[in-house]
Amino acid sequence: MNAKPRLTDYWVTCADGLETLLQQELENLGIQNIQRFAGRLIFKGTLENAYRVCMWSRLASRVLLPIHTHELEFTHDARDVAEELYEGAISFDWSLVFAPQSTFAVRLHVEREIKVNTQFATLRVKDGVVDSFMEAVGKRPSIDIKQPEITLYVLAGKTEHTYCLDLSGDSLHKRGYRHFMTDAPIKENLAAAILQKAQLQQLQPDLILDPMCGSGTFIIESLMILTDRAPGLVRRFGFNGWHGHDRELWLSLKAEAAERHTKTLEQPLPKFYAYDADWEAVKATRQNIIAAGFEKILDQIQIEERTLADWDDFHAEGKKAFIVTNPPYGERLGDKASSRSFYLGLSGLLQKNFPNQPVAVIAAQIEQADVLAITEPQTLRLMNGKLPIYIRFGTVKPAAVVQPFLATWQPQQFEKIEGAEDFTNRLQKNMQALKKWAVKENIFCLRLYDADLPDFNIAVDLYGDRLHVQEYAPPKTIDPEKAKKRFNLGLAAIRAVTGLNRDAIFIKTRAKQTGTNQYEKQSTASKRFIVQEGKAKILVNLTDYLDTGLFLDHRQIRLRIAKEARGKHFLNLYSYTSTASLHAALGGAASTTSVDLSNTYLNWSKENFVLNGLTVDHADEQHMFFSSDCFEWLKEGHEQYDLIFIDPPTFSNSKKFYGTFDVQRDHVSLLKRAMNRLTSDGTLYFSNNYRGFELDEEIEAIYQVEEITSETIGLDFKRNQKIHRAWKIQHNQI
Repeated sequence: MNAKPRLTDYWVTCADGLETLLQQELENLGIQNIQRFAGRLIFKGTLENAYRVCMWSRLASRVLLPIHTHELEFTHDARDVAEELYEGAISFDWSLVFAPQSTFAVRLHVEREIKVNTQFATLRVKDGVVDSFMEAVGKRPSIDIKQPEITLYVLAGKTEHTYCLDLSGDSLHKRGYRHFMTDAPIKENLAAAILQKAQLQQLQPDLILDPMCGSGTFIIESLMILTDRAPGLVRRFGFNGWHGHDRELWLSLKAEAAERHTKTLEQPLPKFYAYDADWEAVKATRQNIIAAGFEKILDQIQIEERTLADWDDFHAEGKKAFIVTNPPYGERLGDKASSRSFYLGLSGLLQKNFPNQPVAVIAAQIEQADVLAITEPQTLRLMNGKLPIYIRFGTVKPAAVVQPFLATWQPQQFEKIEGAEDFTNRLQKNMQALKKWAVKENIFCLRLYDADLPDFNIAVDLYGDRLHVQEYAPPKTIDPEKAKKRFNLGLAAIRAVTGLNRDAIFIKTRAKQTGTNQYEKQSTASKRFIVQEGKAKILVNLTDYLDTGLFLDHRQIRLRIAKEARGKHFLNLYSYTSTASLHAALGGAASTTSVDLSNTYLNWSKENFVLNGLTVDHADEQHMFFSSDCFEWLKEGHEQYDLIFIDPPTFSNSKKFYGTFDVQRDHVSLLKRAMNRLTSDGTLYFSNNYRGFELDEEIEAIYQVEEITSETIGLDFKRNQKIHRAWKIQHNQI
């Protein structure tokens, strides 16, 4: 008759937030009567139960066997915790647990509110264990902090100290495959928890994508789950030197795990895609997959250096896909606005490529996760080391079919606005004239009215489904009250004609600017919106500055640059928010370089780039941004560019730049310096909006010059041909 296996209490620790998922996992391993505490589960079970947790748990941190409890007697107020721990350690015969030939280490954990020097207290526990051995067998074991044969886990409590044998040895999240690391990787057991929460096994997807794979943890943990590979199959444990270790039992469990894995490997697997913008990460992923024992199935894993904007065609239609990723943005990108743009960009790509497919995305702040377009979102908060992370689960919302505002706009029926009849008629007429063109060309941002009538000296610009209304400051000869009344009539007419509510209309007064005034903040309301232009999504700010971040009159030249940029090195001087660079990048430019004095605008530029899935501040230097005076920057460098765009201000001065810039006076030297940086068969586009500007004859004598103003002015600016002038300049071909 077989004896019934002895039941013992075991502790299983985990990261904060994993307790419920870990309990489910233990129950699936056949363990019952589980007690749940913060960061720890306790169950009464057999040694086989404990071994199975060591072998199969994907979520646990440690499996502990409580050996000894030292109860405390409170006879004094001032506690000497270190001495209590020593007394507890020496009061037990540790030679019953392991031999003096074994090396050991102590890991001390202290409950909250207990004040003690943990380093010193750990030493006192070690002293107590060693002194216990000397008393019992006259021999002392050696200490090995790095790779001990025996690890003792000690919990210092308020009423008792508990001394445990750590059966796991090192933390169970260390599977042994991660030979190569990238910055801020997610722990293996947290990655597994996310996959478990996402129900990867039940999904049985046809393809799995991690677009920012880092060191490949999600890909490897997915492989381990789908091939029924036990995480403890090839790693060291902390029970080998323990007197109570049942070697035969452990070897039988190991053989069972190996057989299960081999059998499951015969089943078909999904196609895996592991992308990263960093070549080092791509290399690390490949090497870690091999280290994890999956070299034979590398042909099913597409591991490539790719930015978000450079995704392949996954042919996902009609297939089940699963997307999981840990973006490297958040804390490291700096401000919340930038990281928000990044997550918006990622969300847009998911909507485009994987509508109605399940996804799990990690965020450093909950605000980042909130911008993801996910149906019925769920959030799991975990601790990755000392940092909280938020994982957003759900199904990707299909992208809404967006069309220009004018596509659905129809002339409105409204009561006559007395005093603004001419303005009303003109605005309505303009919108009708622009409607067909805007729809055909898919134009979302355009000028609807530009001071066409002397009495209504305003500009009305459409940005998506919002209006930006600029009132040009009236001459001093005009009565301010009369001007105000007329402007209010104009606003009433704008609302009536467009059908837009007051909250969709943003108003500014534009006086003549001097010096740096044009760059000064006008407001702190920060109404930022995303608009579409060609392939680009662009951030505009309709409140804070006089200019919105997007010069509408240069739309045609930006779209021209997008068409011409493929494979070229592009330079953008006086880049402002670098929308021309963005178009070049999305058009397939080999590189883009943007130069502007303003850090505010360069940060805005970077946001535009990450919003479109493009990588900035990367080692490959594909997209570069320089805060510098353009004159000085041109003088100092030697790099050559195939395509250059220059749209300088009419006049400027700056604290960063000695002297002033005047476009009429200084354009010859500016263009000469820029042409020195243009390849022999390259093209430079030069534009400015100074009404009286004349291109110097010297430029026309030295280079091949063609004025292209009419080609760069869209239908919405045809009423104002002096909005800017533009030239195409090339080197003379010999």
